[in-house]
Amino acid sequence: MKKITGDVDLSNLYLKEIPEILNDVVIEDGMFNIDGNSIKNLNNFPISCNTLHLSRNPITSLVGIKPKEVWYLEANRTKIKNLDGCPEIVTSLTITYVDDFNSLKGNLKKINTNGNLIIQECSLSSLDNFPSIEQGVLINLGNNKITSLLGMPTKCHHLNINSNQLKTLIGCPTHITGNFRCKYNNLEDLDGFPTVIDGDCIMTLSPIFNNQLMMQETKKIH
Repeated sequence: MKKITGDVDLSNLYLKEIPEILNDVVIEDGMFNIDGNSIKNLNNFPISCNTLHLSRNPITSLVGIKPKEVWYLEANRTKIKNLDGCPEIVTSLTITYVDDFNSLKGNLKKINTNGNLIIQECSLSSLDNFPSIEQGVLINLGNNKITSLLGMPTKCHHLNINSNQLKTLIGCPTHITGNFRCKYNNLEDLDGFPTVIDGDCIMTLSPIFNNQLMMQETKKIH
């Protein structure tokens, strides 16, 4: 077994695959960065590392990642469809601008304390298989195609569900310890609205707010 202490940065090298020499390498306390290549699969992935940068590659799956727990994983502008192959425990997961990503199905089981779950500008429609989250986790699911919040945890830190296809908030966390953003949906009622929001609540008007009573209640929320 070979070991590298520190970072391995292979970004923007026009690679078509991960070099075979890394197949049995332990990257100790370091980053593995393959951003901006032409890699289609994750064969020859190192045995371990704590930070993964996989963005801007035509990979269609996270299958091949060997570590079961990482601190940070970023897979922006890829072609992955779900979380198959994802490490089971992540502190911060970021997936943005991935048109094919539509499901949380896969290996991810938990987001660690004070971490982030950011899935934005994708095609996520269902929150089935939502991972468990620990204290202080920020959740950003803006600009997707989510129609139901069923599956979410009962408590989180900041929550952004802007620009989805929600008609109701049923399934929303009951306690948001930070800010709640719910703009540009098409809510038909306030069923499921959080019981406690410790930060700001930012919403936009929709047809349910046409009567004066609902307008007054919205002002109180702000």
